[in-house]
Amino acid sequence: MHRFFLIIMVLGVGIVPNAAAQDSHYWDNQYGTKGELLGGIVVGSPSDLSATFYNPGWIALHGDPSLLLTTMAAEAYNIKLKDGLGAGTDPSSSTVTTSPGFLAGRFSAGKDGGWQWAYSYLQKVKFEFDATGIRVDESEAPPPQGNLWFSGEAFRKSKANEYWYGASFSRKIRPNLGFGISPYVVQRSMASRVQASAQGLDSGSNFAQAYSVDEYDFWHIRLLAKIGLALEKGNMSYGLTLTTPSLGLFGSGKVYTSTSVSGLGPDPDPRINDPYLSANLQEDLSATWKSPMSLAFGASWKAGSTGWHMTVEWFNAVKSRHVMEPDDFRSQSIPEELNSYNLTFGAKSLINFGVAFDHSFTQKFALYGAFRSDFSSILSEEADNLQISNWDLWHISSGASFTFLDIEFTAGLQYSFGSGYSDRFINFNLGDNGDVIGDFGTHEITYRRLKALIGFNLPLGQQDD
Repeated sequence: MHRFFLIIMVLGVGIVPNAAAQDSHYWDNQYGTKGELLGGIVVGSPSDLSATFYNPGWIALHGDPSLLLTTMAAEAYNIKLKDGLGAGTDPSSSTVTTSPGFLAGRFSAGKDGGWQWAYSYLQKVKFEFDATGIRVDESEAPPPQGNLWFSGEAFRKSKANEYWYGASFSRKIRPNLGFGISPYVVQRSMASRVQASAQGLDSGSNFAQAYSVDEYDFWHIRLLAKIGLALEKGNMSYGLTLTTPSLGLFGSGKVYTSTSVSGLGPDPDPRINDPYLSANLQEDLSATWKSPMSLAFGASWKAGSTGWHMTVEWFNAVKSRHVMEPDDFRSQSIPEELNSYNLTFGAKSLINFGVAFDHSFTQKFALYGAFRSDFSSILSEEADNLQISNWDLWHISSGASFTFLDIEFTAGLQYSFGSGYSDRFINFNLGDNGDVIGDFGTHEITYRRLKALIGFNLPLGQQDD
């Protein structure tokens, strides 16, 4: 029975907290009315006020009469950890919630050819994960291999949010060429708690238990900007958008870990002597976060009533770094044992691509469709242990826009799917000797999401072309 509790204790002392955040995907959420129906494939396409995010060069060039744009969406997603706590134990997290929101307004700071400006708010990241796995031995007699009754529970709760607040400035360089810039203040927060407990009772009425928890929580403020060029030429249009690397301002966070073991007898290994306690809490730590530079190119071709769109975006790598740097600490039971935290993140360079189309049946009714990739940016588990979303995603969206009482409404659906593998943080299966298996191995993760969107453009007046 000692080996089992040693594993649980090592879990508590050495585990790296993992946030199941969707932060390793740059194209997960899209914005605007037409912009979202086209899957965000609008860097080279005049669309709507989502240009504040995708390509601010279109704000001055495109005579969109809408002065207020907002979207609302509801989504349901499921993340399943197949055999996540061992064979036959499949923790999953199912969530029904609102999607990240978007709000933009447009004003004119001058006449035709002068500067146009707009403001925008968007939630770039909104993700929650809550999965629990339980294993209970309900046999009338203890297993003959290990002479032990066993029960265990483990759960992982995580959430991540990121809000962008921006102003956009745009003007025409030429009648068919627009330039724009959108500076943003970005507020980010992340929190995660991984917890496990286990109990064992043998046929000799010897009882032992173990408990482990790892937790962190932080927020951070940074600055970045999107700089865009937009060009119209005949039935073709093109766009180029540079997103600057972020500049960190300030942030704060805390970490907490605790491991305890009781009910064990003497053992040659001092780490599993009875009792054992290792707990540490550190608050008011400096926190940081970094987002990469990216370069996007888009093009659009109008053929009669049908428009075809494409966008390709390259994202630079982010060197692995610490989000927080807590001090090393010593356990209460074994003062000479030095423990440390490892809270790192990093991102690899990648390219995402997408295609979309729209078809106008009348001036007041149109259909849309889009398909896009969304590859995970995780470098490796060693270089980024704040995320587990190492799976690549694919997004399919469709919808329609229609005009009623001079207000343009949009409605659509999006389906997202992907799968990948991750290391187990614990294995509750028993081996032939009655102990918990020491080789945790990997498990499959599957992701499915269905999103429903509604939005509107509100024309409060006409803009000068």
